[in-house]
Amino acid sequence: MTTEVELKYLVLNENVAQRIVELLNVHQLPFTHQVKQLSNCYYDTADLALRQLDMGLRIRIDGGAIEQTIKTAGQVVGGLHQRPEYNVAMTNAFPELSLFPDNIWPEVTKVDKLQAELIPLFNTDFTRELWQVSFADSEIELVFDQGEISSSGEQLAIFEIELELISGNRGDLFALAQLLFSTLSLRAGTESKAARGYQLFFKQRRPSTTVSLDIQAASDNIQRYFLSGIDSCLQKLQQVIADYLQTKKLTKLAEFVDILSLLRHGFWLFEQHLTDNTQELRAEISHFIQLFAWVDNAIYLRELMNKTGNYRKKLEYSEQLIQRLKLEKSHFPDYLMVKQLLHSERFNQLQLSLLVLVVDGNSSNYFSQQASAGSVTEFAKTKLSDSLIALEKEVVKVDNLNAEQYLAQRKMLHRSLLTGHWFGELFNEQSRAEFRIPWLDIKMGLRELQSLWIIKQQLEKLDERNEPEIQKIIRWQQSKVENLLTALSHSKTAALALPAYWLS
Repeated sequence: MTTEVELKYLVLNENVAQRIVELLNVHQLPFTHQVKQLSNCYYDTADLALRQLDMGLRIRIDGGAIEQTIKTAGQVVGGLHQRPEYNVAMTNAFPELSLFPDNIWPEVTKVDKLQAELIPLFNTDFTRELWQVSFADSEIELVFDQGEISSSGEQLAIFEIELELISGNRGDLFALAQLLFSTLSLRAGTESKAARGYQLFFKQRRPSTTVSLDIQAASDNIQRYFLSGIDSCLQKLQQVIADYLQTKKLTKLAEFVDILSLLRHGFWLFEQHLTDNTQELRAEISHFIQLFAWVDNAIYLRELMNKTGNYRKKLEYSEQLIQRLKLEKSHFPDYLMVKQLLHSERFNQLQLSLLVLVVDGNSSNYFSQQASAGSVTEFAKTKLSDSLIALEKEVVKVDNLNAEQYLAQRKMLHRSLLTGHWFGELFNEQSRAEFRIPWLDIKMGLRELQSLWIIKQQLEKLDERNEPEIQKIIRWQQSKVENLLTALSHSKTAALALPAYWLS
């Protein structure tokens, strides 16, 4: 049995092998090189019994050699894959489960039954270029795979890099990855070839990403809770990037910004328990949030321009207004620009730094001594109460007829909801949901108010502002705003009347 410790990255560039060799030579890193043609067939039962055990079974043919491998439950964090695996040399190309150690199977597993029900699901066929690199105190296997995953006549491309630690320490693995960032456009690969093969076999799409955290803290420990939250954010961040690149939907990019905001908010919430070493990470997250600050307005404009949207029929009274909206929309980055940014050296470095924090976070480099002693629950109650007091103080001052005052509260409300994302699951789910409903109604209302405010700003710039048809649009816009302000006022009253779920 061995335990894989490897980083996986999807790559955009051409001439990848040439770039890798040039990089190794520039940094005078000793290496050996070989090229292999690998053919793999993955097996499971029709009801995915192995998948349900978080196991993956394959037969690999490498030249004339045949090997069966089973990978058992492991961990994937931010592109770092750590999974125990068992390899057995074979003389035929069909798995024999009895050749694996008995202790890998849960006690109730009927191995003979599994064996009888095994069927081939999908194949991965690819060319592997492999460099075994001597780096600092470690031996690292750097591979570039290109080929395809196939099942039932359908294919997915393989074009990826893996770095596997053969011997030495994990820090050297990360350091070599940093060198690759400087010469290749990469993106962390959170899904293995096998995971993508299963999706292809069952014609499934990746489950939708949710912004809420999945914190798997084993105890009421502040340090572990924070690290689990960062881990969850990092995984969701990489999932939603993959979703955006596949769908090109601005809503996915908005989710990406929301997760970045959730990450940054965690560093702010736990600031008193963190050392100054985490400040640079927080600043880098802020940098990328600012780079994507345009996304909300792009979504608002897209909705306004949508021919089947709620407002388009009204706006069509003015061709000049439509042209102004189109001009505003054209100023935003396009898909290719976003794609390059998501594969950039700086963004990869941010994700790697977050990964290092998660896997090596118990170090005193990141946490103060009080972090390991404090109670998460009591800490959460304090933070939630502070957030609510600050929000209520601002919301109470809002004039119910003043749209600009309402819009000015968006950031405060957003921060308060992020605090709820970080700590809400520590408390009763139903009480929390009831408490959040009117606040979420306000958030949605402010979103619509922002769209109407964009219309107002563009109307004020029109040359034809005094013409009857434009005056009709202006009156319609004002009426919509007034009705929305009334609804926001009701939601505000309801929100302020509810007791705090974390104190009940």
